[in-house]
Amino acid sequence: MSYETGFFKYILYTPLTIVGAMSMYVFGGGIITLLNTFHHLFLGDFINAFVEYFITSALPPTSIGQILIQVAVGSVVAGIKWYLAVGRF
Repeated sequence: MSYETGFFKYILYTPLTIVGAMSMYVFGGGIITLLNTFHHLFLGDFINAFVEYFITSALPPTSIGQILIQVAVGSVVAGIKWYLAVGRF
């Protein structure tokens, strides 16, 4: 199996298990929270950065779409990290 095939299998099959889906949900939530917070921090808007951090990290999702997006973001970022960490030699 090539590393590219393993990369796609990691992204597609990890969320299909209960532990994998929960792990990718938590990891994806952290990534989304950091991206939203950094946007406000770079603009110098610290109050909005704190509010955005609280909203995206402490409040539960309000739709199935938000859950699926968090799992997808977590899976893709974790897959990229796996691909870069695995030695190709």
